[in-house]
Amino acid sequence: MLMRFGLIVVLAGLLLGCTPNYNWREATVADGAVKAFFPDRPLTQQRPLEYSDHEVLFSLATATVDQAVFAVAYAPLPEPLRHKPEQAREFALSVVGSLYRNLGVAEPAELPKEGVPFIIDGVSPQGSVRMQAVVWLTEHALIEGIVTADQATFPQQQAEQFLQSLEVIR
Repeated sequence: MLMRFGLIVVLAGLLLGCTPNYNWREATVADGAVKAFFPDRPLTQQRPLEYSDHEVLFSLATATVDQAVFAVAYAPLPEPLRHKPEQAREFALSVVGSLYRNLGVAEPAELPKEGVPFIIDGVSPQGSVRMQAVVWLTEHALIEGIVTADQATFPQQQAEQFLQSLEVIR
């Protein structure tokens, strides 16, 4: 009996030690434009950015688990860009290009297509980093789903789960 109790205590301890840090939850972010399953409660920040003489209000909803950052970025297109699809596309391409440049990687000759996930292995001040992302351009906004983490500990399965959960509502 004592041996059985000891085995139960050991197994319970192992199970507690294996408790995942991921606490998945559905959240609607980006002013109701995107639905996603975040691995923890997302926090949102906003800041204005300048692009081609237009102010773009950029919002970022993030959740961090084990130093991996899961994010949805949202930038409503300024009214003039909504009526000029080519300029809106240039804006989207410049944002995708900046993801490469920010990780110290040269942009590929052909940037990833909208809605198709891509991976960038680069460097940050903290060391080697991997980013897996997907970008959409709608008639109203630029939307990005991004997961970043150290290359050695990148949570590939969770990144795919997060990015596949993204749903552009409007």
